This record gives sequence, structure tokens and C-alpha cells, in this order.
Amino acid sequence: MEFFIPGLLLFLLFLAIAFFVVPRATPMIAAILSIIFLTYGVYQHYTLFATEYRLSTWQESLKIYAPALMIAAIIIFIIYFMLSLFTGAAVPIPSMPNVEIPTMGDITANISNTFNNATNAISNGLNFNTNKNNNSLINSLIGNNNAKNNNSKINNVKKNNSGFRTSILEAL
Repeated sequence: MEFFIPGLLLFLLFLAIAFFVVPRATPMIAAILSIIFLTYGVYQHYTLFATEYRLSTWQESLKIYAPALMIAAIIIFIIYFMLSLFTGAAVPIPSMPNVEIPTMGDITANISNTFNNATNAISNGLNFNTNKNNNSLINSLIGNNNAKNNNSKINNVKKNNSGFRTSILEAL
């Protein structure tokens, strides 16, 4: 229990820092902190393994620093890029546009209008030949020469269906 409470407090402290401080930090601060932590890590590694570094040859000691030097060079390049691209070492953040969310009444009205329009279109398509004067679609498809014959064909199809609606393809 002696280790749990201080560890928990330390965890909560770092959690608060992660939520409240880090999002406000700029990329420049992150790059500088990464150089500081990298330098500290290399120093700690060297102090921990000092005897191994002394007993190895001079080539081995250079191989150990190669990753740290490469990471440091990349971080310095990123800092230089940020300084050359943005003035004042601050990254401009564009403002978010205001998006209007439709109300539930608008959504249901749109859905019901769409449903009514689709129902009307389907019923108009199925009942296009019920009116004898409104056979312009069939007359234009079959030909205007036999308009009276076309009407009689449609009426014959209606009689043969015994109360069922005819489709466009059956009427043709």
C-alpha cells in the first residue's frame, strides 16, 4: 500500500498533464522536449553501461551513438523546417466552420415527402393507361398509325388480367 498511493498520485498528475497541457503545446515545444529527453536518455545509458563503453574499441562507441545522432539530426531538421515554414514558431490552426444540424422535424418531413413522391410516381406509372385519352406513351412507342388498335389491345389486356393491374410491358 505504501507504493500504491504515491504511484497512483503520480499517474493522475501525468494524466492531467497529458489532457490539459500537451494539447496546447506546439510542435516546436515537442521537438525541443524530444531533444532534451533524447540527450538525457543517452546520458543515462552511458552512465549505466560505462564499463562496457570503456572496454570496447573506439569503433563500437561510435556505433552506439549513431541512432541518437540520426534522431537528433532529424529533429533539428524538423525544427528548421517549422521555423522556415511558419513565422514565430507557431503553427496556424484554421477555424472550424459552423455546421447546422437539421432538426428532427425537418428530417421526418423530408422522409415523408420522399415517400409520398415515390408512392405517387409508382401509382402514376401503374395507372397510366386507365385514362383512355392519356395513351400518348403507348402511342409513341408503338406508333401513331394504329392509335385505335392500340387502345383496343390495352383494353383486351385489361380484360384478360381479371382485375389485376397491367404493367407497361404487358400493355405493349
